[in-house]
Amino acid sequence: MERQNHRLKRTGTHRLLLAGVLAGGLLLWGPSLQGGTPSQNGNAPFLDATHRARVYAAFTTDRMEGWDAVIRELRSKQATLSDRERLELVSFYYGYTAWAIGQGMDRKAEACIGEAEVLIDDLLEKDPHLPGLLAFKGAFIAFKVGLNKYKAVTLGPESMKYIDRAVAELPGDPQGWIERGNALFYMPRVFGGSKEKAVEAYRHAILLLEQDPAGLRHNWIYLNTLMTLGQALEKTGQSRQAGETYRKILDIEPGFTYVRDHLYPAFRKSQGD
Repeated sequence: MERQNHRLKRTGTHRLLLAGVLAGGLLLWGPSLQGGTPSQNGNAPFLDATHRARVYAAFTTDRMEGWDAVIRELRSKQATLSDRERLELVSFYYGYTAWAIGQGMDRKAEACIGEAEVLIDDLLEKDPHLPGLLAFKGAFIAFKVGLNKYKAVTLGPESMKYIDRAVAELPGDPQGWIERGNALFYMPRVFGGSKEKAVEAYRHAILLLEQDPAGLRHNWIYLNTLMTLGQALEKTGQSRQAGETYRKILDIEPGFTYVRDHLYPAFRKSQGD
């Protein structure tokens, strides 16, 4: 199994941020996490929107020190966070861990995995059906494989168990479909991998995300999933759709430096533009 920083490269924040890396979706994403007053969802309001905005800015501008600062701030007051706020913190760990693995910062990644898994396991005991939780569990197990490929034999099936549960038990949760897409994309075909099926999973995740337009604001996972889809489309020979996807990303966020300055120009060059 390949390192699953699902898309981060060592020389830049995004190569395909993860996929499983990451946590994507994350908390910025769906009505079940994003919308609702305390009386509607039974919890205190979510973290200040500035936390999401700062993570989003770090992602789109490749300045990851800002992302790390948000995690450290929230970790320092973790005891005061509601369960849904802690789930949002997990999602921040998810993205940052993927980046750390991609940069070869193994010790930092290991520390993030350990801290995130404590949060995840505690939340699983309380409510295993919190949106994204099962998928994040599977993703963090996959991160361990990313750090040590020799663990793939034992941890790979365990990761898939949680991802499959996420899709089966919460079919309307985008994160489960993102992680399924990541697994299908990187898994050898002999073991059931399929880049074509991965494209389908990413598209379904995007469809679910877009059902909540308000939840797309400052949603790095949404942009990352679009980017992942674009790259998967390239790999499967669907160049026209890949180009359309990259242009869609830049329409949404013109300041997304990796896509604007590297990914899309390289794609155009490959097409002879």
